[in-house]
Amino acid sequence: MEKKQNTSYLLKLWIPIIIFGGILLYGIVAMIQRGNYIIIPAMAIAGIIIWRICSGTTAEFNKLLKSSSPEPLIDFYDKKLGKARIPHKDAHLVFSKALAYTLYGHFDSARTEVARIDWEQKPPFFQAQNKYLLALWAYLENHDFPQGVNLAKEARRLANNSKSFPGAKTSLISYEIALEIGELLSENTDSMTVASLESKIEKSPVLLKVLVAWGLEGFYIQSGQAEQATKMREILTNFAPFCNGLSSISK
Repeated sequence: MEKKQNTSYLLKLWIPIIIFGGILLYGIVAMIQRGNYIIIPAMAIAGIIIWRICSGTTAEFNKLLKSSSPEPLIDFYDKKLGKARIPHKDAHLVFSKALAYTLYGHFDSARTEVARIDWEQKPPFFQAQNKYLLALWAYLENHDFPQGVNLAKEARRLANNSKSFPGAKTSLISYEIALEIGELLSENTDSMTVASLESKIEKSPVLLKVLVAWGLEGFYIQSGQAEQATKMREILTNFAPFCNGLSSISK
């Protein structure tokens, strides 16, 4: 049921883009067939511009995550999502801001944001985001890892959708990471879970990288691997030096 509902939502989101892309592609092919090859370098330039915009957004986020407070990230989301014309923009914005507050350890502010949305009236795709935040609060604020695991499982179930949509694979990986972290810190794990998270530390975007590093640091502390724990803390200090929500579980 959740997969069907999420697929319906994502189709509504992407169909206009697909239709526009199809019309654009048809026009390009028609121009080339008429011998108008100027469109080729024009499209190459357009592709470079789009790539630079996307890369710039990622670089800006990574830079802002090193800020001494969450406010620059909050302003970033207000600017990027505040005027966006997308379905359920309110939920997108609230989730992003609540996650920023969570990383910085401002849990009350995160809860205030989340309370702005009636999540039960949103598609499962967004209900999953709410459960994801609840799981992170269980981990980061309360260190209640079994409860967090249950919430992460529910989030992963609600987020179920086809990986064929752009960004869907990364989204699902984020829920899998949340579940694996909880299992790791609940001492209900095996070497495969450890290996899975260790393999994700290098290739994940910064937001997921710091969460994985926090989870692995906690596991290494619990298992007496001080040197490995120190390496994870170095990653956190490098990418998110003021994110107090990611403080060591030994504190």
